[in-house]
Amino acid sequence: MGKIFIDKILLERFVGHPQKVIGIFLNDVQRKESGGISFTLVSGLFMVYSQFLTPLEGIYYLDPPPNVQKMPYSNHMKRFSELITKDIWVLFSS
Repeated sequence: MGKIFIDKILLERFVGHPQKVIGIFLNDVQRKESGGISFTLVSGLFMVYSQFLTPLEGIYYLDPPPNVQKMPYSNHMKRFSELITKDIWVLFSS
């Protein structure tokens, strides 16, 4: 996930003006030895990238991990369906 934040910074420096960048992610899980699953979203790193590198215009998950629905992540991450039904029109008009 971190690469997209760096890509936005580099792209804006290269072209010399702000760019709209969104991220669309597929949740990845890893199997635990005890039979459960572990989600791979490193939510603390996401907040560092958003706060100290550059914010993205949207982060969308096709299948969001459970902690996306909790604060403060719910302010930054949404379901992909919201991009298609609402947010894409706002991005195009701004």
